[in-house]
Order: sequence, then structure tokens, then C-alpha cells
Amino acid sequence: MKRSLLNYFSASIITLLASVGGQLHAADVAPSSDYKIKIVLIGDSTMTDSAGWGLGFKQFLDPDKVELINASQGGRSSLSFMREGRWTNALALKADYYLIQFGHNNQPGKPGRSTDMPTFIANMKQYVDDARAIGATPILVTPLTRRQWDKENPGKIKSTLEPYAQDVRDIAVEKNVLLVDLHARSIALCESLGPKKCLEFSPTKKDTNGVVVFDGTHLNSKGHVLMARLVVEELRKVVPALAPVLLAEPINANPVAREARFDAVVSADGSGTHTTIQAALAAAPDNGTNWFNILVKPGVYQGQFMIPKSKTHVRIVGEEMANTILTWPFNVNEPQPGLTYQFNPGMVVAADDFSAENLTIQNTSGDHGQALALRVDADRAVFTHCRLLGWQDTLLVNNGRQYFTNCYIEGRVDFIYGSGTAVFDHCEIHSKNGGHITAASTPPDHPFGFIFSNCKLTGDSTPWVNPTNTTASTSSKNGLADLGRPWRPYASVAYLNCWMDDHIKPAGWNNWGKVTNEMTARYSEYASTGPGANPSARVKWAHQLTDTEASALTVENILRGSDNWQPAAGPAN
Repeated sequence: MKRSLLNYFSASIITLLASVGGQLHAADVAPSSDYKIKIVLIGDSTMTDSAGWGLGFKQFLDPDKVELINASQGGRSSLSFMREGRWTNALALKADYYLIQFGHNNQPGKPGRSTDMPTFIANMKQYVDDARAIGATPILVTPLTRRQWDKENPGKIKSTLEPYAQDVRDIAVEKNVLLVDLHARSIALCESLGPKKCLEFSPTKKDTNGVVVFDGTHLNSKGHVLMARLVVEELRKVVPALAPVLLAEPINANPVAREARFDAVVSADGSGTHTTIQAALAAAPDNGTNWFNILVKPGVYQGQFMIPKSKTHVRIVGEEMANTILTWPFNVNEPQPGLTYQFNPGMVVAADDFSAENLTIQNTSGDHGQALALRVDADRAVFTHCRLLGWQDTLLVNNGRQYFTNCYIEGRVDFIYGSGTAVFDHCEIHSKNGGHITAASTPPDHPFGFIFSNCKLTGDSTPWVNPTNTTASTSSKNGLADLGRPWRPYASVAYLNCWMDDHIKPAGWNNWGKVTNEMTARYSEYASTGPGANPSARVKWAHQLTDTEASALTVENILRGSDNWQPAAGPAN
């Protein structure tokens, strides 16, 4: 039975019994053996893999029978988690069980997150109701205790989270919802171990004076399984249907969170090693020869972001592309004092051997002048699964060799431009209201400029009216775009095996108002498909490549150089 059918029958049975006064949870409907039970964790940093018990919990689940998705996020309260749309996204996963734990960031003194108690209670009830509405089983979890030792009663914890824990207990009784009382269990465990022993699973951090102190809220690698075991023990009692998939002992007694594999972790909530990307970059060694790996947790980070020339071999990885956003609001007409680079770019890569993954890099100044999201002056730069968003001049490939793979790049006027050599492999290139896709300024002695291989060219989907014939339309798009115009006479651009929507002008290319550019520009296509592919209508000074010519334009041949660079190999570690 597929999950959708299971959820349907579970919800139907629950609805039927509720109508006659019965009590039944989705957990009481036994799943068939041909699919995995899906469990989603919803909460704050004390539930995450890196700083909480989430990774430890995974070690107690039978991997052949359970799929676990940890959607918890550091720095979130019951309110901010909803406000950011994270709960909506979690519900879309259609899980069988949702474990829900909040409280830490609802406490006073946390701007944008703190709530009063009535709001906290209302939020927690909504989590329960929303989960039940999709046929899932909500399980409330009281917040993991802070290790706050009572000075008047040595060895005892005086938890400021007790009011939140009690409210969750009361909600569980009122709404007849399953409850894991982690707060009580974690207090009992910590008190049995004593303050000194608890330091073994307490991370260290630096206070505002730079002094190393113990973190009494979060967990290090020794604490992941320790606290997760308490959750598992409670689940066996309150959710008997899950007992068969809960292991007696963890698969890995010392699991390592993904964050531990990085040299720096950026998180605005303070749960990482740095709160800003620039601070993490500063921590990278100068002229490094080994990769310095930076993980960026979801959030909106305000630029400008600079990778100085001395910070070689830096790799920046976003945890979630859509929610890890590097943003900059200024264009060239809005100068900012103190900026090293002209044109107000949001992100500048000046160091060789750079890699970026799972990032959204955007310029939000709008459609009124040059507004760079990204400028690359480096050699051997790789961008994987990134979104580059802007209007005019979104991406400046200024120098060196770059490789963009599985990226989304959008803009309107000359939004991919510059004198560098770049391959765009399996990318989506999106034109906003017509315009010009490329403005290459390839030097005459460079054999290659921009190569688009197996890309998809799309345009805005609003209707477009032909200004010379209001009764007919030559395109379903709002404005026609051309494939490029030469910023400098020897501009080199090629499209290989690309699908083009009908926003592409039949002529394809633009000479930028100079007939002489037609004698020098190196524009070509090969095997274009889609409504915008029209080789017979293309300008006569552009070239349709032969099979032999196209076969020579491989990533290796274009980017190899004298150092035999192989971008697809990726960072060594």
C-alpha cells in the first residue's frame, strides 16, 4: 500500500471513529510492510543533528523500516518556525509521525523569536491540529533541559524551561496527544550524573570576552545518543506501534554530525563557529593548498561578501539552496563607501580555486541599472546547484576559468557577461521580460568565452503582445530575448544541445548596433531544440556547428588549460 493510501485510510478511520465518539490515532493503524514509516522532527537547535539529539535518535531507528527527516532548525521558536514557512514545508512531506519540541527560543530576550505564554500554547496546539488534519500522528516533546545548576541546592537543576514543559504536558492531556517528557527525563539524568560529568557532553564556545566556556544547552557528539536514548525509551511506552522499529542499541554509539566535517559553520543563531560568512572566510588560512570547508546554515545573510585573493582553496556549502540566501541591495548608481570592487557586486570571488554549492546569491536592487549579484575574478572556480538572481548584469565572469553546473541564473539585460571563460553545464538560464542573455567581452587570443551545454533557456510566462500586430502573438512570453550581444568585438559564445523556449528571437543574436562586430564576434549553436530553436532564421554571421566541431567542445577541452584542471572532480576533501 502506498503512503498516500495509508494516510487516506488512516484519516478516514479516525474521522469515522471521531464522529461516533471514538478515540484513535493514525499510529494505531498498522502500516503494511512494503514502505518505510516516515518520521519528521520539528524543533529548535537542541533537536538538530549538530547540536541536539536528532542525530542520536537516527541511530536507534531501523533504517530498513524508517525514514527520518530532521526539519528542526537552530534559533527557531514555535512562532518563528511557522512564520518562515518551515512548518508548511514539513507538512508537505506527509509524514506518519511528527515529533514537535519548542520552548528554548520562546523564552524572553530573543528578538524576533520570543513569545508570551498564550502564543506559545496556541502555536503548540496548532502544530497538533495541523498534523492531525493530514492524517499524521503528532507527538509533543517537552524541551530538553538547560543544565542550569541550583546554587542553593548543589547537584540539582533549576530549569527556567519548566513552565514551557508544563504547558506542553497540559496540552497533551487536553488534546489527548502523545507526549514524550524529555524535560523531566533529561533533568533526572543530569542530576544522576552530576555537574562535572555533564561537562563531557557539553560543547565549548567563546563568550564575548573570548574566554572558552561550556555550553549548558546544546550537545556535543557524546550527548547525541545519550539524550536520544531517553526519547526512544519514552516512545516505546507511549507509541507501542513504533516499538518494532526502535533498536535496543544505537547503530553508531558516537555519530558525527555533518557540521563536524567542516572547518567552519556559519549560523546566525550562534550555534555554529561563526555568525557571519565574512568571519568564517577570515578564519581560512592565507594561500592555503588544502580545502577550507565552510558550511552555511539556512538564513538570509546581508553582503557584500569578499573572498580575498589570498584565501585560496575555499569551499562554501549552503545547507539548503532555497533558504541559504546571500543578498545585496545596491546597484552601480548607489555607491557604498569603503567597497574594494566597483559596480557594487554582492559577492566577489578574487581567490583562485574556489567552490560554492547550494547557495542563493542575489542582488535585490531591481530593474534600474547594473546590479551584480556575483563577480568572479578567480581562476578555477566551480558553482554547483546555486541560484544567481538579479536583473541587469547578474553575473560578471571577469577573468579566469569557471564551471557552473546545475545552476539557475536569471536576469534581463546582459545578465551573463565578462571576459572570462566559463562552461554552463545543465543550467537553467531564465530571461526576465526579454533583454539580452550574454554580453561577452572575450579577448581575441582566448579560444573560448561562454559555453552553454545541455542548458534550458526559459522566459517569463506572462503573455506578450506583438507591438506591430495586436491581434497576433509571435511568442507566449513577455518580451523577446536574444542569445547575446558582443560587449567587445571578439565575443565568443556557443550553445550546445540546449532547449530554448519561444522567448528567444528568431534572429538569435544582436550586433550591438555595430556592423563591424559581425566580422569578429564568434557566435555559434549546435542542435538547439524547443520553440526558440530556429537555425534557418538566425543571423547569417552566426555559425551552426558541425558534429565534428561540436564534439571538440567538451568541458575538458575548454577548461583544461596548461595545468590540466578537471572541474568535475570537485574539492579533494
